Amino acid sequence: MKRRRKIESIPIAAITVLNPRERSQARLKEIIKSIGTVGLKRPITASKRETANGYELACGETRIEALSALGHAEIPAILVEASTEDCILMSLIENIARRRHSPVELVSDIGRLAKTYKAPDIAAKLGITQDFARAIAYLIKHGEDRLISAVERGIVPPSLAVEIARAKTPELQGALLEGYVKEKHTSKQIAKMRKLVEQRHRKSMKAQFAEEQINAASLVRAYRQETERNQIVARKADLTHARLVFVINALKTLLSERMFTSLLRQEGLDKLPLPVLRRISVGAS
Repeated sequence: MKRRRKIESIPIAAITVLNPRERSQARLKEIIKSIGTVGLKRPITASKRETANGYELACGETRIEALSALGHAEIPAILVEASTEDCILMSLIENIARRRHSPVELVSDIGRLAKTYKAPDIAAKLGITQDFARAIAYLIKHGEDRLISAVERGIVPPSLAVEIARAKTPELQGALLEGYVKEKHTSKQIAKMRKLVEQRHRKSMKAQFAEEQINAASLVRAYRQETERNQIVARKADLTHARLVFVINALKTLLSERMFTSLLRQEGLDKLPLPVLRRISVGAS
């Protein structure tokens, strides 16, 4: 798209508004009053259509309405070389940038922009974070209407909705969503629950869920059991490590005694396993 710097006056009647929108009449009256008092501060943006002998509007619908209400037949315009699709997109971006978004509008706008732009561009145009734009675009792309609705209503944050959306089945998704709503688990905890169930399914270890439907309670129960199991494993590992350190330090002390090493040689026990020798040489860690 190429932009001409020269501003031309074009007939209002020859302009086609591609993306008309409703606006506050009170706001329109304010703009009419302002233009009537100080004049038009900024020209519209339009693209000339040679075959139709007219123009397609990219930006400036409200300014056109205001000048028409003031009795003007022409309006100053910056002419750009743009396709109809580009004009619609420019109009959309201007409309989005000018209004305060409700959650529903924000999700809808991200969905429309995601067809053309990537998350960083969407974030810059809407004044939101890249993570938020990326999460909503992901949900829209995968048709997660239930989770999008939950985000719109403020039930779950977008990042958590994406984590739930990665679940393989609608049943598991519903259980994860219920688990968050009821007990306010973090995204990290939800991710662990999802991975735990899917890992057990991949290994055909469905015993825990075979006799009951997967729901929030069973997920939380499985998560807590898995957490407790990991804690037990960690405590056993710490205990084993402590015992190993004790043994290595004891051996180091004994091997520093000449009489003990002489006794080992006499009994043919002076050749220690290589791993033990290495631990003794570097010291207990």
